[in-house]
Amino acid sequence: MSGGSYVPAPAPPAGAGGRRGGGALWLAVLGLLVLVGLVAWWLNQRLYATQAEIAQRLQQAQTHSIEARTIATQNVQATRELAAKIAVLQSREQDLAAQRAALQQLVQDLAKTRDDAFLGQTAELISLAQQQAELTGTLQPLIATLQSSLQRLQRVDSPRAALVAHAVRADLARLKAAVVPDVPVAAQRLDQLAAMIDRLQALGSAAPMQGASAPAPVASQAAAGGWRGWLQRVGADAWRQARGLVSITRVDHPDALLASPTQHEFLRANLKLRVLNARLDLLSRNAVGFKSDMQDIQRVLQTQFNQRQPRTQMARALAAQIAQVDLTAQPAANLQSLLVLANIGLGSD
Repeated sequence: MSGGSYVPAPAPPAGAGGRRGGGALWLAVLGLLVLVGLVAWWLNQRLYATQAEIAQRLQQAQTHSIEARTIATQNVQATRELAAKIAVLQSREQDLAAQRAALQQLVQDLAKTRDDAFLGQTAELISLAQQQAELTGTLQPLIATLQSSLQRLQRVDSPRAALVAHAVRADLARLKAAVVPDVPVAAQRLDQLAAMIDRLQALGSAAPMQGASAPAPVASQAAAGGWRGWLQRVGADAWRQARGLVSITRVDHPDALLASPTQHEFLRANLKLRVLNARLDLLSRNAVGFKSDMQDIQRVLQTQFNQRQPRTQMARALAAQIAQVDLTAQPAANLQSLLVLANIGLGSD
């Protein structure tokens, strides 16, 4: 051919192409095996790492479990110790409560004992003052004792003391308004009456009766002079002596005229004994005996002694004044304060 010629390439031999295709296949299989080996190695490494991590975590979990069990054991032991301590504290609390109750009871007993001693002393003071008032017949010492007791009771914070103070106020109000006989003055008057008895003139006495009316003096006696005045004076003296020889006395009890001088002395001694007995009844507040004695004294003064004698009249007036003393009024008796103290077991018998 002109211009050039085409020469076809020679065809490869059949055997050489087959060898190249088999080598590529083996290379692909070899690469696949290598890849599989690499993947298997990588998976193996990952498995080892996972197993190691799992083992580590299992070990940590086991460690944590041991620690948890240890902590739980410690908590159980601590709980037991705490329960034991709580039991001990409860026991101590019970002991403290018992001791506190015993202490409170002791304080109450001490306070009650102190109140009992104080109220008992108050009862003794009021009782002694009452006895003194009944013996002497004056209420001033009793009132003073009640006032001082009231001041002391008001300083004590106690229900029983307040109750006794209320009763003391009632007694003070009643005693201040009471009217009592003046026993000391009456006793002094009885002493005066006893001193007057020896100088009283008994009926039937040999001595001339005192108190008889004397003859009136002649008015011209002092002015008269000379023998006429002398005769008048002599006559007046003679008349006076003659009048003294005869005495007229009204006697309601004739038996009194028959008494001898010795009997008159016995009469005065008996009257003195009656006055002394009346004085004892007065001081002992024996109203019945005192009234009876004063009636006997007044009767003897009226029937056995000269009523015209001024001293007898004074004795009768004095006896009448003494007889007016009323011993039945005893405001010092039945004190409400002593009654309240007796009700709470502190009053004196």
